Amino acid sequence: ADGRSDWAGDFACVECGRKRLTAAAFSKRSIERHRTANVPLKCTACVEAAAAKERAAAAAKAAAAPAPADGGGGEVVCIACCKPRPAGDFTRAQLQKGAKARCGDCVAAAGAAAAAAPSDAWEARYKEAKEAARKSEAVGTAAARLAAASKVAALEGERVTGLKPVVLGRGGRGRGGGGGGR
Repeated sequence: ADGRSDWAGDFACVECGRKRLTAAAFSKRSIERHRTANVPLKCTACVEAAAAKERAAAAAKAAAAPAPADGGGGEVVCIACCKPRPAGDFTRAQLQKGAKARCGDCVAAAGAAAAAAPSDAWEARYKEAKEAARKSEAVGTAAARLAAASKVAALEGERVTGLKPVVLGRGGRGRGGGGGGR
């Protein structure tokens, strides 16, 4: 493929039952909550499916509800798509924002884009690191090749485990090491 290792992860989704998933299949917050409080994990696909189901149920409920006697509350202009929409297309929280309200469709589209953004950012960093590794292989010193390869490996590990790499100290016998004396 593109030179990446397709490592198997150590995470499982409690909703769909898939196992050996990498950390990239879950949100950063859910991985953190799983590590600190041992909260069960749901993959982003399951979370998005549940949110879509909830939105559909809310839309069906809103469509089945009788129109208010005061005329339905009028129309509100969505700040994102700039279209006048019926007030029923907005959540109560969005309507409270006044002129900055976004309709349900725009909120859902923004949520989908936000879910894809971390993956896109990682892909860009990975591509940049792979290019640097390729250049260092061609003309770099051994130290430069090692540093570039280490960066690529760290990014792959971050993708699988969800943990950022930790830069260790330089070591050695410098000043202030606190090693004590005789």
